[in-house]
Amino acid sequence: MRNQDEGRKDNRRTTPTAAPRQMSRLPTLSPSPPLSSDGYLPAKCSVTEWVEIYDYAGGVRFRGFVTRKGVEVTLFIFFDQEVIGKDLKHGLMTLLELSGSSDFDCSRLVVCLDRSADTEDLKDLTRDLGWVGFELTTLEDWAGLKNFISDTWLFLAMDV
Repeated sequence: MRNQDEGRKDNRRTTPTAAPRQMSRLPTLSPSPPLSSDGYLPAKCSVTEWVEIYDYAGGVRFRGFVTRKGVEVTLFIFFDQEVIGKDLKHGLMTLLELSGSSDFDCSRLVVCLDRSADTEDLKDLTRDLGWVGFELTTLEDWAGLKNFISDTWLFLAMDV
């Protein structure tokens, strides 16, 4: 049996590594806001909770977070490519109920649509969400900067 390390000068074995997991993209924002002296974005609101919700009826997973800015609490939910184009009726109803529940007590629900999704599906979903009561918004309220828009996500907000 031949040693696979033969011919190597340092005789170390290589350890196979797993392929990196594909991570969900977080919002890419432009223009870039000025950083504080410690290299972080200035805090205008804080993330208080992370959520991951499975809709078994629609076969989709929603990920998001809850932010708090003063007394205003907002639930951000990301509709990535895996979600857009699927049956979202039950999942959206659950998200609306959850955001208004006493556990979260949110005043707003922000749905973040992946701009790289199929154009027709994205257009249909944006129209349907508009019928429910969602309106286009920017991150201005949370970032404290004018014209704070994401190149990756399209934001729609609704008061709960």
